[in-house]
Amino acid sequence: MIVLLGFLGLNAADALLTALTFSLGALEVNSFLGAIAVSGGEEQMLLVKLLFTVALGGVLWQRGAFRILRGLSWGFVSIVR
Repeated sequence: MIVLLGFLGLNAADALLTALTFSLGALEVNSFLGAIAVSGGEEQMLLVKLLFTVALGGVLWQRGAFRILRGLSWGFVSIVR
């Protein structure tokens, strides 16, 4: 459960930081999420980002794929830092 909460927490922090940087004029680098932000707005893009995270985390946790969740979390930390 801690692995899932860590994964969700990291992605929630990323969404929060993304929202803050949007207010400063930044753009989303991810082409998929950037296209959603342009067509549907930044709020919709953040919603999609969070819903995808919850869905992916839930599926992996339900299947017992804790190593994958842990690996994704560490990969996320190494990319964002």
